[in-house]
Amino acid sequence: MSQGLDIEAIKKEIREQILTELKTSKTAEKPEKPKRKLSEKQLAALAAGREKNPRMKAKREREAKEKAEKEKAEEAH
Repeated sequence: MSQGLDIEAIKKEIREQILTELKTSKTAEKPEKPKRKLSEKQLAALAAGREKNPRMKAKREREAKEKAEKEKAEEAH
């Protein structure tokens, strides 16, 4: 009987080791993607594109209008 218990204990130990190795390998498989680095020229082009974008302009105007209305309401109180 003692041999049967030893074999079962060894099997259990091996299973646990395999499972821990699998868990660590799954997390190690996915390396983080490096963030894209843009040159100053590219950043300037993006900023210029935002300036020309009509939706972005409308958003800025709307935000400025809301801010002005909010300030007026605060002054009235």
